[in-house]
Amino acid sequence: MTANAAAQVGDRVTNMQHSVGASGTVRLWAAVGAVASGLVLAAVAVAPAHAYSGAQAEAQSDPVSNAYDFPNIKLCCDKPRYKKPRRHRHGGGYDDPDYPGYPPERGTVRVSCGEPVRYSYSSIAEALDEVGEGGRIRVLPGAACDISGLTFDQGVTIESEDNYGGRAELRSSDCATVAPSYSTSTVSLRGVDVDGCLKVERGRLDLVEVNLASRGAGDAVRINGGTFSATNTTIRARGTAVNAARAVMVSISGGGFASGARADQVFLLNADGANLQNTLIKGALVGVRIGMQGRYPVTMSRVQVLRGEASEIYQIGPGKAGVVVGGAGPGDDLPSLPNLPGVSFSIDGGVIAGYVDGLVFTAGTRGSAKGVNIAYPGRGIVVDAGAAVELRDNKITHAKRVGIDLASGAVGSASLNDIQCDDGACVCYGGECTSRSDKDFGKGAFRMSGTRCDD
Repeated sequence: MTANAAAQVGDRVTNMQHSVGASGTVRLWAAVGAVASGLVLAAVAVAPAHAYSGAQAEAQSDPVSNAYDFPNIKLCCDKPRYKKPRRHRHGGGYDDPDYPGYPPERGTVRVSCGEPVRYSYSSIAEALDEVGEGGRIRVLPGAACDISGLTFDQGVTIESEDNYGGRAELRSSDCATVAPSYSTSTVSLRGVDVDGCLKVERGRLDLVEVNLASRGAGDAVRINGGTFSATNTTIRARGTAVNAARAVMVSISGGGFASGARADQVFLLNADGANLQNTLIKGALVGVRIGMQGRYPVTMSRVQVLRGEASEIYQIGPGKAGVVVGGAGPGDDLPSLPNLPGVSFSIDGGVIAGYVDGLVFTAGTRGSAKGVNIAYPGRGIVVDAGAAVELRDNKITHAKRVGIDLASGAVGSASLNDIQCDDGACVCYGGECTSRSDKDFGKGAFRMSGTRCDD
């Protein structure tokens, strides 16, 4: 619109206002607005291309159908992005961190030895290559994992994945070996079943709520070095259940251990120290054989050592000895010193039943027995020459030969013991037997007092 044209329009508007009056002013301005809009649209339609900015000209000339795809133009409202709906976490859902298909937390790997599962390895060996020192391996129940001949060369915890409420199973036709690089490292098995055998060369093997079954003739668990502990664990074996041939420390709490009737022993403890408590030990010719070659005490508290049930003993016969403390000789072959400390053994409470000899202290050992119940022995407590013992508040029932049999040269004391014999004498010292309550033997070497004898 030119300047002259605009002036002419203004004059016409003024003349029309005078002619129509105030009441028509509104309608007049509405008409003027419509005319002006038409003039502006016409001017835009015929505007040359050089009247636009560079970006606008490019947008006008680009034949794009999507209004959100203009090049070089930032719109006020971008195209909305699609957001995946978030699932609620619940048992069995993919977004549930307890679901097997979900990645485990850092420092933990998962193993599925049966059906492949996302974020899981197919064997314990593969998982060991991935997890670091002190890591954790969770095994899914269902299919057994083969650990035959496998060496655990680092500290690691292996446990059942608890999603399904089942227990993982490990199998080893050839014993798996615990031999971590660091002597302080621990290989821990928790809540798993093991069909096979384990061997410890160094480090520590820790079994927590493990059921181990060994069907071979050898040892179920053999310790050639390092430390062994078991809590609420069961070990059943045709041979020796636990052979601590050269252990630093053995610690047992709860659970049960059983060997075949003709096995040499259930437990063999040649350890620097040992502690057994609240444990059932069953079977074998000897229940527990303790070498007493270490530097620290060996203690047994509330331990039951049984040859078997009454019906089983009738079929297989009694065992040789329930608990044997010390070796065959009186110690080492070096001269003794008066104040030379010796390793001590103590047994407190518990039951020993079904063996020809209940509790045996061999030559050169120091030990004590308190509150032990020994049932149906040939001899209840046997003390060899050179052994120093303290026997107190023990109960021996249905002894077939002697309640307490002391060899000449045994030293110590026996007080407040309750002895009941089916045959034989209550207490003998070097072949001299008595049923008296109080008596000194060997010129005071062994003193007996408060004995309650029923022979």
